[in-house]
Amino acid sequence: MDSSNKWTIMGGISSPDGGQSINGTMQLYSIEHKQQQIIEGFTPSFADANIDPTYKSSIVCFIGKKSSETQSFVHINEIGVPKPGSNKLKIKKPISYSPDVAMDFPVIMQPSEKYGVIFMISKMGYLFIFEMATGETIFRNRISNDLVFCSAKNTSNDGILCINRKGQVLSVAIDEEKVIPYILNSCGHIPDNVGLAFKMAQRSNLPGADELFVKQFNQLLAQADYSGAARVAISAPGDLLRNMNTINKFRTLPQAQGQPQPLLQYFSELLNGSGKLNAIESMELVKRVLEQNRKNLIEEWIKNDKLEITDELGELINRYDPQLALSIFIRKGNPEKVVQGFVQTGQFEQIIPFCKRSNYNPDFVGIITKVCPVNPEAALNLAKLACNREGGKQPMADVNQVFQIFMGFNRIQEGTAFLLEALAGNRSEEAHLQTQLFEMNIKFAPKVAEAIFQMKMFTHYDKVKIAQLCEQQQLFARALENYTDINDIRRVILNTHVLKKEEIVEFLGSLDPQQALACLYDLLKSNRQNLQIVIDSAVAYNETIPTMDLIKLFETFGAFNGIFFFVSNILNTCEDPEVYFKFIEASVKLGNFREVERVIRETQHYDPVKVKDFLKEFRLQDPRPLIYLCDMHGFVDELTRYLYKNGQSRYIEAYLYRVNIQATPAVMGTLLDLDAEESFIRKIMGGITMCNVEELVDEFDKRNKLKFLQGWLEARASEHNEDPAIHTALAKIYVSTAKEPQKFLEANNFYDSKIVGKYCEDIDPHLSVLAYKKAKGACDQELIELTNKHYLYRIQAKYLVERQDVELWKEVLQEENPHRKQLVEQVVQSALPDTKNADEVSVTVKAFIEADLPHELIDLLDKIVLHTSEFSNIKHLQNLLIYTAIKSAKDRVMDYINRLENFDGHKLAKYALEPENNLFEEAFAIYTKINEPELAVDVLLSKIGDLERSSIFAEKINDPMVWSKLGQAQLNSDMVSEAIASYIKANDPTSFVMVIGAAEREEKYDELIQFLKMAREQMKEPMVDGELIYAYAKVGSLNDIEEFINQTNSADIGRCGDRCYDEKLWEAGKLLYSHAGNNGRLASCLVHLKQFQAALEAAKKANTPKTWKEVSCACVRAREFRLAAVAGMNILIHPDHLEDLIDQYELFGYYEELISLLENGLGGERSHIGLYTELGVLYAKYMPKRLMDHLRTYFQKVNIPKLLRACETYQMWNEAVFLYSHYDEFDNAIQTMMDHSPSAWQHDLFVQNIQKVANSDLYYRAMGFYLEENPLLLNDLLISIANKVDLTKAVSEMRKLGFLILIEQFLRTVQIQNISAVNEALNEIYIENEDHESLRTSVTEFDNFDQIMLAKKVESHELLEFRRIAALMYRKNKKYLESIRLSQKDELYKVNILVIHRMPWKQLKKARSQTQLKDS
Repeated sequence: MDSSNKWTIMGGISSPDGGQSINGTMQLYSIEHKQQQIIEGFTPSFADANIDPTYKSSIVCFIGKKSSETQSFVHINEIGVPKPGSNKLKIKKPISYSPDVAMDFPVIMQPSEKYGVIFMISKMGYLFIFEMATGETIFRNRISNDLVFCSAKNTSNDGILCINRKGQVLSVAIDEEKVIPYILNSCGHIPDNVGLAFKMAQRSNLPGADELFVKQFNQLLAQADYSGAARVAISAPGDLLRNMNTINKFRTLPQAQGQPQPLLQYFSELLNGSGKLNAIESMELVKRVLEQNRKNLIEEWIKNDKLEITDELGELINRYDPQLALSIFIRKGNPEKVVQGFVQTGQFEQIIPFCKRSNYNPDFVGIITKVCPVNPEAALNLAKLACNREGGKQPMADVNQVFQIFMGFNRIQEGTAFLLEALAGNRSEEAHLQTQLFEMNIKFAPKVAEAIFQMKMFTHYDKVKIAQLCEQQQLFARALENYTDINDIRRVILNTHVLKKEEIVEFLGSLDPQQALACLYDLLKSNRQNLQIVIDSAVAYNETIPTMDLIKLFETFGAFNGIFFFVSNILNTCEDPEVYFKFIEASVKLGNFREVERVIRETQHYDPVKVKDFLKEFRLQDPRPLIYLCDMHGFVDELTRYLYKNGQSRYIEAYLYRVNIQATPAVMGTLLDLDAEESFIRKIMGGITMCNVEELVDEFDKRNKLKFLQGWLEARASEHNEDPAIHTALAKIYVSTAKEPQKFLEANNFYDSKIVGKYCEDIDPHLSVLAYKKAKGACDQELIELTNKHYLYRIQAKYLVERQDVELWKEVLQEENPHRKQLVEQVVQSALPDTKNADEVSVTVKAFIEADLPHELIDLLDKIVLHTSEFSNIKHLQNLLIYTAIKSAKDRVMDYINRLENFDGHKLAKYALEPENNLFEEAFAIYTKINEPELAVDVLLSKIGDLERSSIFAEKINDPMVWSKLGQAQLNSDMVSEAIASYIKANDPTSFVMVIGAAEREEKYDELIQFLKMAREQMKEPMVDGELIYAYAKVGSLNDIEEFINQTNSADIGRCGDRCYDEKLWEAGKLLYSHAGNNGRLASCLVHLKQFQAALEAAKKANTPKTWKEVSCACVRAREFRLAAVAGMNILIHPDHLEDLIDQYELFGYYEELISLLENGLGGERSHIGLYTELGVLYAKYMPKRLMDHLRTYFQKVNIPKLLRACETYQMWNEAVFLYSHYDEFDNAIQTMMDHSPSAWQHDLFVQNIQKVANSDLYYRAMGFYLEENPLLLNDLLISIANKVDLTKAVSEMRKLGFLILIEQFLRTVQIQNISAVNEALNEIYIENEDHESLRTSVTEFDNFDQIMLAKKVESHELLEFRRIAALMYRKNKKYLESIRLSQKDELYKVNILVIHRMPWKQLKKARSQTQLKDS
């Protein structure tokens, strides 16, 4: 997906021939327009690249290769919005793979947006690099001998990382220093490699093209195109052109009329560009703007990041606007300048945040000293910053010095605030500062001192000194905190008239327990009014000071109220029984019985026995605490005895009625044991209506006095109390007294049947049976055991039948049961025959089935269903009978099916068909009997598998559904004809898809036609109509096809035609395509039928390139060249299909007809560049003599790069030079003439082209070429390029070759430029030729050479004139002594006299001492 999320592309590869060739297919999809395009090619990728340096384009790139072609192309297409005023980029360039890997294809493509290139790696490990704006190949080399299968973009250098099959990691990247020189020197195959290198360097700011930038810059300046020159300078790499020299050039340039100053144009281009001005440019521009007082422009440029921020720029602006300069320094990040700016502008509050952000440590002491008298708050903030230790940092200023600054200005508040932050961390080395902080605030600001104490920040100050100060200022709480001597503490703590209770309590927590206890003792001793303080302290610190020690402290002073209030506060968290006892004791002594009662009722941590004994010993008049204690801890018996014996019987009634009525059984038992009067017991029982009756009955029953409760129990029963214990006790009383027990047991529903039944077993078993039956199944086991024990099998059998409990039946019918036989006999003989309930019969039968009693069960069911009219027509029982027979007596099933009528046939048939039964015939009989022919035929087909019998059954029933099922079965058995017949009888077309498939597989088209005709009568289905047409075509019924398609139908005629076309049913296809109007396919069918003229007419109607190509190919194969030419003329106008047409003719070797066809096409209105180009290629291949005339006539209409490749392939070098010259590829033209001089070189053409080349190396290669092949024309060549060649290098090259004398004419021509190398070369030639006149003229008029060296070279020459020239050279270089020496040697005294006159006096004296000259 591209970066705008508007395009996606997906690609894949395939091989149609098992790996012999690889095809690629891609799908390009526009999310915005919801359209797609299928492209043949490989390795798609998106990129956002600056094709134009000022505009970013969104492109898609891929390698395109059609499956029918061998040539691959790199495609680079712009998919986004193009630059305004420009067309969309669309590039297609051929790719040349290495000849030794002809089957190579791309596997990886990765664009580099930074450098504007595309990396491509092929299967064989070749790396290709394409330039993105032109598609030119700038690099190709093999980087791996193994398959590269994985790659990723290298974000560090915008290159590519890849892995080959061996696991090697390969990295490919652009070398910024070498890429431009490489393109200039090694990419001669690129037509304009110089222009390409320049554009790449300009676009990506790459080095290596400095000369090109300078040359372009100077040319534009010379042409007065100042804006263009400015743009070149901006795009040049580094500071090549963006320097002071460039600014000075623009400053000195003349201003054109009606145009702004050149320097302003330069700055305007810089500001309008996407970058920003460098430091030099920024300074020069700002100077001019400040002179004009237009500071707003500077602010706007800074805001838009157009200026390079420097300290110099800030200093310049500071002279005019300090605030603006401050913003410059902030952007530059110079903290020293920024802080100075804040101070200069009075923005003290900004210094601290800035220093924090920039981590800068200025001279805070000096700054604070200056700021403190002006702005103390700002000074405080600066001081905090200076002494900040966060993160373990060291303070940036001495804390003591800063503090003394505040003290010096008497700023106590600021000093305090500063120390609070500076001393954070509580360091021991700052103890004296901590002491000063407390001391000054205790003296002058006690409230502040108090606040500082509350912070608890400091611990290293002089505590004794501070404590004494606090005691003097009556800050007793802080004095307590700081004193360490216990005597001082015990003295100060007694000032309770000043100290707050909370302060004393809090302080005592800081002492050890014994010291705290001593202080509490002093407080109580000094004043009993301190009791509350002691209580609160005891409550607060009872976890550290032993609780019992505190209680003893209170007991020492008889303060039971202290014990009470102290313990009441800690009781919820204490679990010490002794503490609880002390609290209860104190409460009792204080008369607070309600609190005693509360503790007893709500807590569990006291010792109940000790408390009980204490309360009994204290003999409370109101024994309620004792009552609650005994009730909670199970001392009911002891409580009852205590109250009864101490004459407090009324509290027994109160206890039961008000406290715990559930204790009635235990109280009554104790009273019975105490032989209490019955009247007293009845009185108590009379007031009780609810209690635990079971326990009450048990208490009386244990003492054999249950009948004593009969009246009370009957009273409860009369109240409709349904408690089982009441009714169970009454049942026991009635059974034991024989008071109509059977009536009670039958009528009462609330007694416990199990207890009563067990109670009655030894008295009367029948009463037990009655009780057990009342349980409604809860006493089944007891009833079974009882009846077995007393041989009551008839009662048991009847009970089991009536219970209808399957699980109970399962238990009694177990084979291990010794009573099973007697029980079964009673069931068969009496229990089941006597029942009138069908459900009882069903459950019993099921129980017999599960007990595996088949013989007894069959006899029982036979007797019930077939011989008992009452159950004979019950469906459920008939089902059971057949079901049982299926399971246990399969031979009797068919008889039951025939004799019975009212059974569930569907369920029984399904059961009969189950795998464990497999009664297929019985199931068939059941379905037949219940009139389910479809299910019956299913059994015949799927279970019995008899198709013949199924056919007979279908004939007998003659039901459409039966015929359909039979047809399906026949179809599954590949009885296609029979199946079709069955479907037709069923008039059922629903399985038409399967029928069509089977008929086509077996080629039963005649039968299929009949079926499809029937189907058409039942439904309107396009597939049916289409298959009918296809069936007609297969049997050759063309008339039927024609008749059918002329009728109303729903067939897809075009698809039918395609099917016939695929099956090569050409005649049928012709009819169908003709009817559908598909002239393209119609033409194809006519071609296969050899009806070429008709095919041509159809192609005219279709008028598509594909159709024309097919007709053309067929006509060429058949040598119908006239018709082929007609078709070909319609293909020529389509450039994309022209190559296919050419391939057709070339395949069969008909190149003359092909050339004739293309020549005829040149005169058409729709002739195009491809036509002229391909004709040129054909001339190069087959008629080379006609190529040059073709090029001269149409060179403006051909694709020159393609024709160039053809000329190179077929060695048409003269034509290649012609094309290079007209394509402005002068470098390649020159190179071709030199490489293939016998056929391509022409002197005039060579001289004409050499002057236009971009690669200067060609000048020197041309010199070598002429020297070898045409030395006499060398001077003409050099004179033609004299203003382009580097004369020094040219002389050097000729000197190396040893033919310097050959270019004497050229050197004389260019000597006017006074170049050292030229002068020295000519001088050397003159010396060699002994031409002293020319040498003298040369050295006199042109002085740019090493004159001393020349003088030394000729001073020994045998000719006098050369020695005189040497003396002349010495004189010109003020080497007077050498000149005199040389002239004297040749006796040229007059010359020496002239020299002596010119010599300075000092040199003359020296000369006299060294020579034999005499005074003149």
